[in-house]
Amino acid sequence: MDRLHAPPVAQDHDYILTLDRVAAGDLPRVGGKGANLGELARAGLPVPPGFCVTTAAFRRFLAAVDDSAGIYSALAALGPADLEGVRRVGASVRARLLGTPVPAELECAIVAAWEAAGAAASYAVRSSATAEDLPDASFAGQQDTYLHVRGREAIVDAVRSCWASLFTDRAILYRSQNHFDHRDVSLAVVVQEMVLPDVSGILFTADPVSGHRGVLTIDASYGLGEALVSGLVSADLYKVDKRSGALISTQIGDKQIAIRPLPGGGTERTEVPEAERKKPALTEEVVRALTALGLRIEAHYGRPMDIEWCSAGGTLYIVQARPITSLYPLPEPRPEEDALHVYMSFNHVQVMTDPLSPMAISLWRLILPFGRDAAPLAENPHLKSAGGRIYMDLSLILRQPTLRRILVAFLPNVDQLIAMAVREVCEREEFTRSAETAARARLWGVARWLLPVLGRAQVFLWLRRPEGTAQRLLQHIDEYVAGLEAQLAATRPGAPRLRAIGAALGNLLSDALRQFAFVIPTGLISKVFVERLLPPDADPADVQAVVRGLEGNVTTEMDLAVGDLADAARQTPALAEVLATADPEAALAHIATLPAHNPFATAWRQFLARYGMRGPSEIDISRPRYRDAPAALLMLVRGNLAQGQAGAHRAHHQRLAAAGKAAAERIIATVRRAPGGWLKARVMRRLLRVLRHALPLREHPKYFLIRVMDLARREVLAAAEQLVAAGRLDRAEDVWLLTLPEAIAAIEDPAIELRSRVRARQAELERFRRLKPPRVMTSTGEIPVARHAGAGVPAGALPGTPVSAGVVEGVARVVHDPQHEALLPGEILVAPFTDPGWTPLFIHAAGLVMEVGGMMTHGSVVAREYGIPAVVGVIDATHLIRTGQRVRVHGDGGYIEVLDTVPPAATSPQAAA
Repeated sequence: MDRLHAPPVAQDHDYILTLDRVAAGDLPRVGGKGANLGELARAGLPVPPGFCVTTAAFRRFLAAVDDSAGIYSALAALGPADLEGVRRVGASVRARLLGTPVPAELECAIVAAWEAAGAAASYAVRSSATAEDLPDASFAGQQDTYLHVRGREAIVDAVRSCWASLFTDRAILYRSQNHFDHRDVSLAVVVQEMVLPDVSGILFTADPVSGHRGVLTIDASYGLGEALVSGLVSADLYKVDKRSGALISTQIGDKQIAIRPLPGGGTERTEVPEAERKKPALTEEVVRALTALGLRIEAHYGRPMDIEWCSAGGTLYIVQARPITSLYPLPEPRPEEDALHVYMSFNHVQVMTDPLSPMAISLWRLILPFGRDAAPLAENPHLKSAGGRIYMDLSLILRQPTLRRILVAFLPNVDQLIAMAVREVCEREEFTRSAETAARARLWGVARWLLPVLGRAQVFLWLRRPEGTAQRLLQHIDEYVAGLEAQLAATRPGAPRLRAIGAALGNLLSDALRQFAFVIPTGLISKVFVERLLPPDADPADVQAVVRGLEGNVTTEMDLAVGDLADAARQTPALAEVLATADPEAALAHIATLPAHNPFATAWRQFLARYGMRGPSEIDISRPRYRDAPAALLMLVRGNLAQGQAGAHRAHHQRLAAAGKAAAERIIATVRRAPGGWLKARVMRRLLRVLRHALPLREHPKYFLIRVMDLARREVLAAAEQLVAAGRLDRAEDVWLLTLPEAIAAIEDPAIELRSRVRARQAELERFRRLKPPRVMTSTGEIPVARHAGAGVPAGALPGTPVSAGVVEGVARVVHDPQHEALLPGEILVAPFTDPGWTPLFIHAAGLVMEVGGMMTHGSVVAREYGIPAVVGVIDATHLIRTGQRVRVHGDGGYIEVLDTVPPAATSPQAAA
């Protein structure tokens, strides 16, 4: 009988488990690799026989090492960025382990298992860590593997070397960076009969590059797979359509090197003959057989898999399988039909790419009304969740030609890269030929909301008096919030109030759309008409200036109020010194001691009363508001105090407003000189008048929403305190890890256990924070690639979308969290995103660079109002630009030039702040 198909011999010792006795649940004993191989073997897949040296053996070996407790203390003291320390400690630990004899009982157990498996054979000896090949963290390649090992001493030495490899530099760093305690990770060793392959490779049951779950990819090269894994060869690449089994594409690599076994053990690198290098390593028959194996393994695990395979004498073997952890999660819930769906990141639209809490996601699925049925707490079926972010299913709109044209034309105002990716998918035959059941009926569910909004926009554009609209909208918001507060006060606390706030959120946008959602399209339409009516001799600078210094923007008014706080502090020089230099907590404690009549104390109370419900990343209800975390507000005041001149912020805004009005008059005068100018000038005056009054109103709907969400935040936390008092939750803040229906059910049913759910969600949220969310993805998991064309962009510059004209040069300040970082006058703000909680920083910014956004996103509008050159949609800007580097922002051309390679030691005066 062929040794590779001989039945394995069972071993009963705690230190040894044969692969046929291993299942997925044995991971703590045999590690991730061992558990997966055992699971595959038990499923009847072609896995070479072998055995596992268990984690119990590893712990017994460590017990024989002098001062093993000291090893873990030294590792725990290392930081994730301490490369030199990792090298030093890792080398010391490995030397101690390799110098420690394997205890006699361990050696006897290993040798007995080896002899039972077949002492004449050669073996692959592989490390298998308990934190390896997990569904959410692969740890692939962190520990060592030894191939073609022959003989008793070589087997025992290879096992000990695997144990020592748990402390390679890369393994220590990986655990530190992924927050795994070194003591919690143990190591088993898989000893498998060695396959001497003709061809080997890697099979992914989903495309690891595009994320497409419907495409299976196979890499193949000659000899052992180590050449491919180590990057020594350009392997063949085969792509297969998983549905049809058809070969989509074949890319033949230049396979110059092969790693092959030596007769006496070990391996050698050999050159592949010239005539063989560019021949296909696989026939179509083998590709089909590998595809079938891959699909079988994926079905067994229920998720996309990364599979190592090899072929010897025409027989295929599986030598490893692990989940693909690099794929971004699919949007859930999944569509009911097979048609291709297109999802757009709601987080990118809201310029907040951090993951949202489960409570926030559940509330947003209540808030957006399109397609949601009338049942209480019914969620929007077109809003999906993926990786802690919200994705909007655009498929229904995109399948209707007229609405598709409108949406594709509008999306560049949101994010140029989103628009490019959506357009690319829409043009595919696969998308255009797919159709949904009852599409027209569902389309009307969207149209019945949008058509009245567009109709009111036209009325406002041509007939209504635009002056005073901001005040009317604010009055409506105040009245609505007061009425809702009264309703909640009359409702019994706990679950009834949560149901009431859920119903209010469910109806909120219906009211908002009726009352003032028309202001957003009105501003856009008037801007488009202004640009179309401009004669060729109009000054482009006037067009930019006319949208600056706008009045009535609730967010701009908040920014100016922050400046007023700094001016109030300046009236008490000793206070200004404390606010500018003291630790934030000490400064807040000082504020608490101020007499009530102090100008700053009065202004501080008034600001928190009016704007205390706002804050950074405020679309997530779980994020602290200024009222909850005033240190964030204090950082903004500190930045304003650095301005050094009282009233400078107000004066700057007034200059911009005057310049904008003057620019409007020059544009009208230019139009009047053109043929038919008297009529065109009247139309232009109307358009400019509406433009300057409508554009600032784009922030009112969000302001309305945040006011109501503030009430929701209060009621959810109050309900959470009930659960804490009942011993159901440890902290009130844990409620953010539940959905609204879960919180209601937990209050009504004391039997529902919450702590384990909270722990699992917290771990999930931490994992989501490490993911980079795509702007657009499809229901197959594919992430369409969209990049700026870069026409006219100098070599080495970072391309993006120009959203506010001008060119400025200055020192970059990369800000990830405005609650703990300030911006000094004249610095270039570089941020992953910005929202209203960030914009007080804009008063000091000389320029703006963002990783997300488009022409009409919040930061872009504010940048134009302030006259700040801005470029958005700059991919990885916060990683490619470092604080202290000098950069030049080309707000006209849409790119960033980094002018120095390494920032100076003292990056800016803020280093002392």
